[in-house]
Amino acid sequence: MNEHADIDAVLTTYAPLLGRIAASYETDSRLREDLVQDISLAVWRALERFKHESSLKTYVAKIAHNRCVDHVLKEKKHNDRLHNDVEDMDEMPTGNGLNQDTALDVTQAIQRLGITYKQVITMQLEGFSQQEIASVLGINEAAVAKRSSRARLLLEQWLKE
Repeated sequence: MNEHADIDAVLTTYAPLLGRIAASYETDSRLREDLVQDISLAVWRALERFKHESSLKTYVAKIAHNRCVDHVLKEKKHNDRLHNDVEDMDEMPTGNGLNQDTALDVTQAIQRLGITYKQVITMQLEGFSQQEIASVLGINEAAVAKRSSRARLLLEQWLKE
């Protein structure tokens, strides 16, 4: 298999993951599409530096989360506001066996979380272990557990409203 086929396979395999991560950070469908493209380009550029110190999924997710954080900070600075507008959610991917209404409610609640909580929760929803999340975020497992607990409390509160 040639290098381009490998890159295509990685991007095809992880496209749903990248879309869900991007959707948890960006509600505007056009900006979300741009973000997914930016993430895909970053993954493509970073693949040659992949040293197999973690799983490929973890490596790709780390790149995606870093790009999303950069995106949020850039948009916040550019627009001087947070992206909490949830009107353009009709193209939001659903997953984890939830019906579309429930998935929309959960996604909207996740978007309200601060970045540090959002990163942990979105990675947990993707099936990452606390150790993998800690590795991606450069924090210890205890911090992951604490952020997860706090995020879950906030989500439960918001979903009851």
